[in-house]
Amino acid sequence: MTHTLKDVLPHAAVVTEDGHLSIGGVDVVDLAAEYGTPVYVLCERTLRERCAAYREALPGATVYYASKAFLCTDVARIIADSATRLSGTVVLGQGGK
Repeated sequence: MTHTLKDVLPHAAVVTEDGHLSIGGVDVVDLAAEYGTPVYVLCERTLRERCAAYREALPGATVYYASKAFLCTDVARIIADSATRLSGTVVLGQGGK
């Protein structure tokens, strides 16, 4: 099976009229100017859609997001909202047991 770049880009990725990549309506050139490079960009819509697709394809199964792939507070929130679980060890704070 042959794949194209569109197979790995977020669903909300488009090339604008000026030739820039836009993800979720945000120009990645603007992101690079604001945050520098490299910059890690995640599309919330795509993450939510892929979580739902796995749950639909595997009814009754527990679907996990590999937290080693990328994890921050917002990703953890999206995963929790999507009825998907986190894999791996997640340290939420210090102290306690």
